[in-house]
Amino acid sequence: MTNTIFHNKEFEINGISVPDFELKSGNLIRIYIPSVRIIKFDLTIESIKHLQKINANLPWAKNYSQNSFSERLFPLTVKKYLIKKMKIDEQNASRIADELEVGLNDKFERIGFINRKALIIKAHFEKSNSIIIDYYGVSAIGIKKLEQIVNSEIEKGKTGIAFDLLEYMEEKEPYKNIERIKITVPNNVYSS
Repeated sequence: MTNTIFHNKEFEINGISVPDFELKSGNLIRIYIPSVRIIKFDLTIESIKHLQKINANLPWAKNYSQNSFSERLFPLTVKKYLIKKMKIDEQNASRIADELEVGLNDKFERIGFINRKALIIKAHFEKSNSIIIDYYGVSAIGIKKLEQIVNSEIEKGKTGIAFDLLEYMEEKEPYKNIERIKITVPNNVYSS
């Protein structure tokens, strides 16, 4: 049985409508957004801000980069990221690293973009039952790995809202528990 986590009422950003949807346990909402090159602003970021404003319990599993001086001197390891940054206990941190086939002592920045993204997603799902994901910057091969990871969490009854570019939308979603939302842009919004 699926429970509604929250109901998002239709909202509009700069003349572009994001339709009404219900986020239910065991389901993933996948929102396909037109490219920034087409609409000249980042609808994904604005949509995520809106969703987090109406539901503060939706963390965004966004990319993490080491920017502080101390992180550059003492690079973050997978273990430090999971335990210190994400506040995950050592046993679950070890389990997550094993599932992703990365070492706890591996340097976070050196495990590769897809593994970092997978690690971030798994860590957020460890801390929360519902998360926001973006698939931007992921290759066709990498997306399959991330979709499998996300689906394994969704099958456990967790939920997510995933953003992807409209230009990469496949004919069919890879899993049956995905609800697809395609954002269309009214003619008067296109930039010249």
